[in-house]
Amino acid sequence: MAAASSLKSLAVLSLLWSLAASPAAAADGYPTTIGTLVTVQGAPSNQLYGYGLVVGLPNTGDQTTEVPYTQQAILNMLRNMGIALPNVTFMQPNNVASVMVTAEVPPFAQAGQHFDVTVSALGNATSLSGGVLLPTPLRGGNGQVYAQAQGPLLVSGFSASANGSSQSVNVPTVGTSPGAAIISTTIPASYAQNGVTALQLNEPSYQTAQQIADVINASFGGGAATAVSPSEVDLANGGINSMRFMSEVLSLPITPAAQAPTIIVDAQSGTIVMNQGVTLGPAVVSHGDLTVSIQTTNSVSQPGPFSSGGSTVGVQNSVVNAAQGKASVVSLPRTATLADVARALNAVGASPSDLVAIIEALKQAGAINGTIKVI
Repeated sequence: MAAASSLKSLAVLSLLWSLAASPAAAADGYPTTIGTLVTVQGAPSNQLYGYGLVVGLPNTGDQTTEVPYTQQAILNMLRNMGIALPNVTFMQPNNVASVMVTAEVPPFAQAGQHFDVTVSALGNATSLSGGVLLPTPLRGGNGQVYAQAQGPLLVSGFSASANGSSQSVNVPTVGTSPGAAIISTTIPASYAQNGVTALQLNEPSYQTAQQIADVINASFGGGAATAVSPSEVDLANGGINSMRFMSEVLSLPITPAAQAPTIIVDAQSGTIVMNQGVTLGPAVVSHGDLTVSIQTTNSVSQPGPFSSGGSTVGVQNSVVNAAQGKASVVSLPRTATLADVARALNAVGASPSDLVAIIEALKQAGAINGTIKVI
């Protein structure tokens, strides 16, 4: 198991080394367009959600005795269709599941356009594979209905069980339905107010905001763009057709400044990702491991032959072993590039979980340059 963890660690750091050593890496960021760095104010993406029912499941739906709202939803649906079931206190249709339907609608989507939805089990259904989503109204954050979704589901995972044993692959309780939703009410959007359009930076930055304004002014003349804050750049099209102006502005090439040195750590999986600004100062790392194992065996203690008053009892015997591996001391040199950082951390030979602790300790010692974000 330790060997597998070490291989995983080396693979991750080798990937970092190969990315950092590529010719594309530079002191600045990577070439892109203004449209990838900003969102047009007044025309954001919109998130919709709704509660619905999935039917047609092969006995993998909700246990309605444990999920009463599924039974209530079925009764409400039937009542709306003119089917009344009086005095119903118990029903268990295992082919129905309560679900939450979520979607993100792009800006300027018009009534009649289709979009994809994600369907997630809300109760204790074991799989949504093979199910069909019944008509489900989708609401915005203001509670207004903007769309409706219905259709068959695509589920990549599956689960199977028999005689108390079960096996599942991926997540069988989440699926998608491509193009199943139709916009019924156009969501209001406007990218120009009083002749001024505001571009909102996806990641606020003084330098990037000013750079965006400079690139736009270089193409359309001074006064076309003004950086008013690290997160906003205002545009004045000067009488140019708004559609053409926005199309040309958002497609302008730009090479933004590199992001601040950042180290992303996923403490649960041991995954570590660094950007190109991370550097390492001189440091010494001592790395070892301690393994504790506990083995328990069950036995039976019986009374002696011809004894009276004795009884047979179960006995548990536990043996605790502790083994500490030999610590290795590794001297980390000063590094100036991400490739050197990856090479130095590879020399430690630690498992992913140990590397997380080592990087955090290097940060506390001031030997690694970068902000650590734990997710």
